Amino acid sequence: MDLTFNLLLIVHLAAFGLAISTTIAAPLIGKRMASAPPEARPLLGSIGKRLSVNARIAFGLLLITGIAMVYVRYGGFEGQGVWFFIKMGLVAVVLIAMIIGIVAKPGTISPAVMGWITRLAMAGIVISAVMAFNG
Repeated sequence: MDLTFNLLLIVHLAAFGLAISTTIAAPLIGKRMASAPPEARPLLGSIGKRLSVNARIAFGLLLITGIAMVYVRYGGFEGQGVWFFIKMGLVAVVLIAMIIGIVAKPGTISPAVMGWITRLAMAGIVISAVMAFNG
C-alpha cells in the first residue's frame, strides 16, 4: 500500500509542477503575443494552446491521483475533516470554471473574471489543504 501511495504521490507532485509551470508561462506567452510581430503570433498561439491542454491534463491528474491517494491511505472519505471537504468544494469550483471555459463560446465570458474565479478557488484550495493538514 505504501508503494502505491508513493507512486500516486510522485505523479500528483509532477502534475502539480506541470500546473505551476503552465500558470507561470501562459500569461508570459499572452503578453509576448500582444507585442509580437504578426509572423510570430501563430507560433505563440500554438504554444498557448499547448499550455492550455497541459493545464487540463495536470488538473485531471491532480484530481485522479488525489482521490486515489485518499482511498489508498484511508479507504474512503469517511473521517475526513471539514477543511478537506471545503478543499474538495473549491476543487469542484475550479473544475466547473474549466468546463465552462471549454464549452462557452469565445468572448462570452470575460477571461479576467474566469481568471479571478480560478485564482481565488486555487488560493482557497491551498489554504484548505494547509488547514486540513494542520487540523
